[in-house]
Amino acid sequence: MTDKDIEKIAQRVADLLYKKANEHLRFEIAEEDQEQVLLAELAKAMTLLDSYLIKEEYDKCAILQNKIKRIENKLKNL
Repeated sequence: MTDKDIEKIAQRVADLLYKKANEHLRFEIAEEDQEQVLLAELAKAMTLLDSYLIKEEYDKCAILQNKIKRIENKLKNL
């Protein structure tokens, strides 16, 4: 087995472990954490919306308005 083969195997193992760890973490998000994530997304979207309004990029504003509505609906359903 060459060093290149060993490196490929090591990279594959690392990728699999990373994916497994992320899957495990996703299921541990509590309702409060979900709310915090949604609030952070909402703040980011509103900040971008303001920026796009200033730049008069109205097509992007429309997309962000839809995203903001979806986030607000998710927050109401928590």
